[in-house]
Amino acid sequence: MGVDWIRMRVRDGVSRAELQRLVEAEKDAFAALGNWYDGEFDHLVSSAPPGNPEGLREHVDIDDGPDDYRRVMLFSLNPVFPAEWRLAAYRSYLPDELPGALEVWLAHLERVRAGGHRDYLEAWYRYATSRDLSLEWAALREQALEARGRANAWAGRAELVEARERIISVPVPTVSPVPFWEGGPVEAAASPDFAGAVALAREWNYRVPRKQRVHVTQPAGFEEWLGEALASESLADLLGWLRRSCDAEFGLFLDW
Repeated sequence: MGVDWIRMRVRDGVSRAELQRLVEAEKDAFAALGNWYDGEFDHLVSSAPPGNPEGLREHVDIDDGPDDYRRVMLFSLNPVFPAEWRLAAYRSYLPDELPGALEVWLAHLERVRAGGHRDYLEAWYRYATSRDLSLEWAALREQALEARGRANAWAGRAELVEARERIISVPVPTVSPVPFWEGGPVEAAASPDFAGAVALAREWNYRVPRKQRVHVTQPAGFEEWLGEALASESLADLLGWLRRSCDAEFGLFLDW
């Protein structure tokens, strides 16, 4: 099951203020479900009591045409946008709200393509890559620690024992500080040793059974990472769909 934006039109007979109240109630209800993507928005999600989505669905006509929906994650998981914007996008947009939101997103993309917002993007890159390495290394280190107590023949081989102890001697890498969009510059933490971690993981994986393998990923460099986010075909498809939706005076209904 995914979370979708579905094109919709508002029915007559409900005030703009009431529609906005229903949109906010729905947004709060979704937020109370928690974090859909572990790690991506942990610094922004707070525990909240279950919400009531109330009755927005009763006041809109849902489009059922051949091009009626897109996954919200096409926007929310693209790191070229601030995490605060990506999390806040899990909501419905009334027809008169959508054009303004789209223009803000498009203007942001143009500024990034022109070299803007590098401090934030580099800080997010450091956070995201160090977070992934920390999780992967913790899993590898746990496997190595468990191997100390195994009686299997492979666990006692000298080459495996030597690699195991080197892995255990390396602490789980520190995650770089997470940046906040309005929080000012973030002091960079020391860059983790991805090359060394990847090499040790490969040595471990070469010497253990398949079920004991743990992969540690060498990330792309910052410029390649950013270029891939900007060149995303999924993002381009979404933005084109949003523009067509605006031109046809549709709004978006959040469906989950």
